[in-house]
Amino acid sequence: MATKSCPGRGAVVTYLNPDVMHPSVYVRGVVIGTHVVDPQTSHTWVPIMRPDRTISVLDTANIVNVQEPRPR
Repeated sequence: MATKSCPGRGAVVTYLNPDVMHPSVYVRGVVIGTHVVDPQTSHTWVPIMRPDRTISVLDTANIVNVQEPRPR
């Protein structure tokens, strides 16, 4: 599977919720750091902060929309 381009720090991402028991199909989070690449699968992962302030690492293959931050 080809890697997707990585959203930058501060981008708001909408992604498929991996928790099938959660009522929301899509969830949003904010990218809080630089991406990493899994050497075995070549998947790109980004750290995100969820609305409940928990931190997670997200496979970019699950991202469906990216809103890059506005330039200052």
